[in-house]
Amino acid sequence: MKEILLTINHVYFLFGTTMYVGVLWALKFFWFPTWHKLTPANYYDQFAPQTLAATKFFTVVVPLMFLSIIIMAISEWKTKLRWLPIAAFLTLSAATFVGAGKILPINKLLREGVTDQARLTELMTKWIDLNEFRFWSLTVLWLLVVYYFVAKGNLPRAIREKQP
Repeated sequence: MKEILLTINHVYFLFGTTMYVGVLWALKFFWFPTWHKLTPANYYDQFAPQTLAATKFFTVVVPLMFLSIIIMAISEWKTKLRWLPIAAFLTLSAATFVGAGKILPINKLLREGVTDQARLTELMTKWIDLNEFRFWSLTVLWLLVVYYFVAKGNLPRAIREKQP
């Protein structure tokens, strides 16, 4: 039973990490590569509902990710992989600090409405730069988690054993 619960825990962390990094990759490559063309007249509908929905979603997902990674760290504490949940915790902490401490206040200002193009450009520039940091930190986090699953499951050996 312990193994099943730990598997569920670890898979949840993989799920949360994948969702989080996926949003940042989509933001970088699909949603806002032309952010500099946003104006006070058109930015709100392209920005406010999406960021509010993401904030609501990750307000539930991320705290559970912290709990999950703590459980993973405890379960791996006496193994050679104990460094991985520690690194994952630190990476998630950095992304969360930037998100909650720096990005959410900008989101709030943008949802309240910006009528000046210079102010919009200033806020969006800061927002994009901060999300660039989260893009890279969450990409590292995802790679750490994938490495964990590959190392723990010994995927290369499993693949090799399936070969004729």
